[in-house]
Amino acid sequence: MMKNLSCFIFATVFSIAAHAQTPEPWSIPDPMALIEASNTLCAAQVKSALAAGELRQQGRSKAEVMALLPDSPKGMTLRVVSAMRENVEDAFDLPELSTQSQFAYRAEACFGETLGGTRAPGLATLRPQVEKCQQLHGSEKSNALFKCVEAVVRSARQ
Repeated sequence: MMKNLSCFIFATVFSIAAHAQTPEPWSIPDPMALIEASNTLCAAQVKSALAAGELRQQGRSKAEVMALLPDSPKGMTLRVVSAMRENVEDAFDLPELSTQSQFAYRAEACFGETLGGTRAPGLATLRPQVEKCQQLHGSEKSNALFKCVEAVVRSARQ
């Protein structure tokens, strides 16, 4: 019975393929569409970096904040939740790095992953270079700090 079903499925697929029209050629995706998709995927990740830092500053414990994350994500949300967990760990394990530095790291790490297909080293690995960015540009939100952290992450990928 199972063998007959397999033969039937194969014959049907072969018949459809043989009589089908020529498939359309693949086209290169629109770069703006890729950037928009990346922005969508990265929004939750970068916002969670800010939220994790804020919750730490409010005196919440790492366990409390981790408990806010979904337990068993599936599909695309798996990477988003994984990055959120990394953000919480970074916020509590690397308090010497400002929330803005952690935000800049996560933004560049996510965009590099979604647009370039490469994962950045963890923030703990890049801590000395990011601390140097903070020494040079301050730890508060600034374009100079963001660009410096961005450059650190990009150079670590090469």
